[in-house]
Amino acid sequence: MKTNIFPGYENHLAGNTVGDSEELRRRRQAQGQALMSYQLPEGMKMEDRVIPGGDGQDMNIRIYTPANLPEKAPMVLDIHGGAFVGGNLDIDNARCIALAVRIPAVVVSVEYRLSVGGVHFPAPLMDCRAAYLWMKEHGAELGGDGSRIGLHGSSSGGNLAEGLALYLRDHNEQAPSLTVLNCATYTTAIEETMSFQQLPQLKMGPDNKALGAEAAYLGGYDGTQPSYYAFPALAHDVGSLGAHMIIAAEYDTLRDSALDYARRLLNSGVPTEIFMAGRLCHCFSCVPHPYTDLTHDLIAASFQREFGMLDHLKK
Repeated sequence: MKTNIFPGYENHLAGNTVGDSEELRRRRQAQGQALMSYQLPEGMKMEDRVIPGGDGQDMNIRIYTPANLPEKAPMVLDIHGGAFVGGNLDIDNARCIALAVRIPAVVVSVEYRLSVGGVHFPAPLMDCRAAYLWMKEHGAELGGDGSRIGLHGSSSGGNLAEGLALYLRDHNEQAPSLTVLNCATYTTAIEETMSFQQLPQLKMGPDNKALGAEAAYLGGYDGTQPSYYAFPALAHDVGSLGAHMIIAAEYDTLRDSALDYARRLLNSGVPTEIFMAGRLCHCFSCVPHPYTDLTHDLIAASFQREFGMLDHLKK
C-alpha cells in the first residue's frame, strides 16, 4: 500500500518506517526532538510525586494543573506508550498539557513498571490501577473530583487503559467517565489484519514473536490464551463498559484491530465514537501540528461531554 503522508508529518512517518538509511536516521532524530518538546503554559503547575505502585513499591506520577482550574475539576489518568518496554513520563508532556488546558482538568501521568528485567503482566496494569485509585482517593487535595476520572492511553498505553477499564468493570470498581484509546494495541493477532498486510514497511517489532514486546509484556508464551486484561480483543464480552473514544490512523498496522474493537463496543451497546485520522500513521498525535491540535480539541470535547461540562448547552 502506497502512503501519501499528511503534510507536516513526514518525520513521524520516517520514525515508523522499516529501514536504516541516512535519510531515515536524520528524520527520526528530528522526530525524537519534536516528541520531547513542550512549552508549559503560563500559570500551569507540573509536579512530580511518588506514590505506592501496584505491589506497594515507589512509583512516579506527574500532575498537570492548569491555571484558573474550576473547583472540583474532573481528572484524567494518562498512560504513555512505548511498546510495553519503553517510554516514560517525558514523552507525554505535550499531550498532557494540551488536554489539561483544553478540558480543563487535572491530568495525572503514571510511570508504570516497564516489561524489562523480569517485570511483566499484570504488574504494569496494577500500577495503572494503583494510580487510578490514588486519584480517586486524593482528588480533593489536587483540586479535582475523584468521582469524575477519565482514561487516556496511547499505543501500549491504550492497551493498559482498556485492560484497566475491563478490570474495573469486572471488580465493580468506579468506572472511568470516558476511556480514550489512541492508536491502541488490542490483539495478539495483528498479522491477521488487512492493515498489517497492506503496510509491511510500517511493521512494528521483530519477525520472531518470542523476541517481541508482546512476549515481554506477557512474560513469554506457554500455549494458553492470555488474559483479556492483557489483550482486550480476547475479551468474551465487552458490554457494560463506560463511554469510549477510539482513535485510529489510516497508515497504522493497528488500524483494523482498532476498528474491529470499536465495532464490538458499539454492538454491545457501549457508547463509542470513532476518529479515523487520514494519511497518518501510528500515534500521530505526538507531533506538534495543527491537525494534532484539532485531535486534542476533539478528545477534550469528548471528555467535556462525559464529565457533564457541556450540560449548559442542553435545550
